[in-house]
Amino acid sequence: MSTIQVALGSRSYPIEIGNGLLSQTGAILQALQLSQNTVVVSSKRILSLHGEPLFRSLRRAALNVAPVVIPEGERHKTLATVDKIYHALSRLRVNRKTLVIAFGGGVVGDIAGFAAASYLRGLPCVQVPTTLLAQIDSAIGGKTGVNLPSGKNLVGVFHQPRAVIVDPLLLSTLPPRELRSGLYEAVKYGVIRSSALLDLVAQKHSRFPQRDKQGLEQMITECARIKAEIVSQDETESELRMILNYGHTLGHALEAATHYKRLTHGEAIGHGMIMANQLAERLNNLEASEAARINAAVQHIAPLPSLRQLRWNEVYRHMLADKKFVDQSFRFVLARRVGHVDIVKDVPRPAVESVLRSYLHAQS
Repeated sequence: MSTIQVALGSRSYPIEIGNGLLSQTGAILQALQLSQNTVVVSSKRILSLHGEPLFRSLRRAALNVAPVVIPEGERHKTLATVDKIYHALSRLRVNRKTLVIAFGGGVVGDIAGFAAASYLRGLPCVQVPTTLLAQIDSAIGGKTGVNLPSGKNLVGVFHQPRAVIVDPLLLSTLPPRELRSGLYEAVKYGVIRSSALLDLVAQKHSRFPQRDKQGLEQMITECARIKAEIVSQDETESELRMILNYGHTLGHALEAATHYKRLTHGEAIGHGMIMANQLAERLNNLEASEAARINAAVQHIAPLPSLRQLRWNEVYRHMLADKKFVDQSFRFVLARRVGHVDIVKDVPRPAVESVLRSYLHAQS
């Protein structure tokens, strides 16, 4: 088992990572001296797969447990779903000490975290992620929120959890497409901070999760370490934390343009990273050999879904609603080389349009 600390002064918290850790959740929470009363926000599918060992662990630690079931999937990451949680919390008569446990993938974590941040002006929250993408990325760092039709994560707040509990064995029930979605995000971490991590993902991903549990835990731990280090230095994304958005400016626009139905988040980021590399090459930020290495790592995980019949101007429209479109100019995270990225401001709009047009044209 590994413990990684997110260092935020009085709001610091541990990321506990280890195979079989779900059954120790109650003991971990007991040691942190959090509330005896817990609300587990999850989906019906996750509760049917993994709910019993979690509830058994919580009850063994003498914690009171109430489940709140919400629909899963990006299209349900809305204020309407948050409203359902509010009504459930009201019926349960929770108080400001009641602990909200977000038990699921990134969507569940973001929604439950946002509900916890806003109900009664703030309830404590613990993240217990069940997908690879959530374990290495979205459950860490306190970003919570929901989507609007005009764009992704436009409503939200920073609300740090009291702990993140990661059990890689939960990934054994993850559908292959969802596992690959997380692997694309792991590629991102390799590009922004660690050449060795990129090599690990490229060389061993086909053995995850069943045939190389140690390698999978190693990959998750390294991604979590990188994110914890970045968040500890820049909690609210004033500068450094922006590098975590590598591939996301274009990726988020693809998700919105396809109504969150056609691509997983990781697949959209896979496309977004390749386009960002093309943009970096065009701006002379990135050598062709380095771009090819990154693109090969993305494409080796699995062929990305086609973007046929997707119009460039529809994607571009959603880019203009992105939080990183500031003062009528684009900011992009662009790779300089594997292991290092730059935050590039005032990226020329014609260059962005050209890359988007040519990429989508090649998909047709």
